[in-house]
Order: sequence, then structure tokens, then C-alpha cells
Amino acid sequence: MAALLFSASIAYSQGVKVSRSETYQDIIAKAQNLALQKDRQQAMNILSNAISKETPKNIANVELKKSLNELATVFFSDKTQQLYEVAITLKRTDLSQSLQKIAEAQRIEPDNILLALEQARLLIAKADCSGAEEITIKQRSINPHFEEMNLVHSQAAYCLSKLPVFAKGAEVIDMKRSALSKFWMILEAEKQIKDKNMLKAAETLNALKKIDPQYPEIDYWLWKIDQLNKKKSPALAEKYVMTCKNISAYLYRQYMMDPMLCRHKAEMEISGNE
Repeated sequence: MAALLFSASIAYSQGVKVSRSETYQDIIAKAQNLALQKDRQQAMNILSNAISKETPKNIANVELKKSLNELATVFFSDKTQQLYEVAITLKRTDLSQSLQKIAEAQRIEPDNILLALEQARLLIAKADCSGAEEITIKQRSINPHFEEMNLVHSQAAYCLSKLPVFAKGAEVIDMKRSALSKFWMILEAEKQIKDKNMLKAAETLNALKKIDPQYPEIDYWLWKIDQLNKKKSPALAEKYVMTCKNISAYLYRQYMMDPMLCRHKAEMEISGNE
């Protein structure tokens, strides 16, 4: 995510009041102008207010939401972005150090949703799911249109066994269109396993494997199903361990929306050695 870079040509207005005669393009330009002034909160308020007045899924609604999420996640300083990148690198080996870097970044940009998002994921990985849920509730009250935050909210809810909350979050997702469908599918498979519906869980995981065979957690949950069925699967365990040990930085970023990505290595290493 690049640091904030908007064309100064859009900074035509210093006001923040939205006129009825303004088009959605005018509103977006006004919000971007506020972002140039590093007034993220006011920019987001203008966009959120405009979204609430639009018909769902029309072009104005779609573009306003896109602009809102861009403004919510853009870095205002190179220092913040650098701290975020260090935190992402550290999370593979040291969750506490990663959280410290996120906290440093938040002191500079407390309203950057990317930082809150990563903080919540790290807390889930540390088994502080209540802390993660608290963050997501606050962030969703500010911007309910950011699917990544809605996903982490559902992940935290599932971790806390708040299954109705998890189900409510999942049911509004269009799996065919969502860029995050693989992560919702993993959550659904976990729930199916929890419900002891192993056949359905295996069906979900095998369907996901066809979509994205490189996602490591698919093998973990297939292995888990075999364990619950009293079946040994050392090959799956070995594959998971090797995949996670050798995962590239690029692939890690593709799957880091799963807070438990490659967090089961110790459990799988024991299994592979049995």
C-alpha cells in the first residue's frame, strides 16, 4: 500500500458540507481533498453519509464505498508504512514484536484501518479473541463497508464460540464475488467440523482446494477431519509443515488474512513424526 498520493488538482474545495446538487464524483473529490489535509475522519464521514443516501449496488454506491475504503487504508506517512511492513515480517516469528510495531504505527496514524485490522489478527493468533472482537466492533461502527474487517470480526466471533454472530457475518457474503471467499470458506469448514458434519466439511475443503490448492490451512483442516475419524494422515502433516517452512513472502501475504496461517506447525510436526 503506497503512502498517500492524491493529485492536487482535485483539491478545489475547502468546505466539507455536502450540497444536494453535488454528484458522487464531487463528494469523492471533496473527501480526497480532506485526505490531502490529513483529515481522514472528516473525509470518511462525508463518504459514509453519501453512501447511506444511495441505492445499494448502484454505480454511485459502489464508487463511494471504493473511495471510502481507499481513504481508510492509505498511509499518510512513509514511517507508518515502514512500521506496518516490519510488523508483517515479524508476525511469522514473533507476534509480540509485531504487535509493538503496529502500536508504534498507530501512534502516528490512529485512524488507519489497516493497522487496526492487523492488530486484531495478531490478537486472534495470540488467543486474545475478546481483544480482537473489541477492535472490530469499534472499527465496524466507523466503517461497516470494509469486508476485511467484517471477516476478522467473524473470525473473532467464531474463536469466541459466538456462532450466531459468525453466521450473521457469513450469510451476507456473495461467495462468487467476494475476493475473500477462501477465508469465509475455511471458517465455514471449521464450523462444519465443530458441528461434526465431517462429510460436508471435507466437501467444502476439497471445493476450496480446487479454487486455491496452495492455501496451507486446507491441508490442516483435512488432516483434522482424518484425526477426528481416527485416521492417520502423516503425508498431509508433512506437506503442511514443509509448505509453511518454505512459504514465500509473496504467498504469505496472499493468505495472511487467516490469523492462524501456519500456526499449526508444532501440532503437525508431532503428527508427522508419529
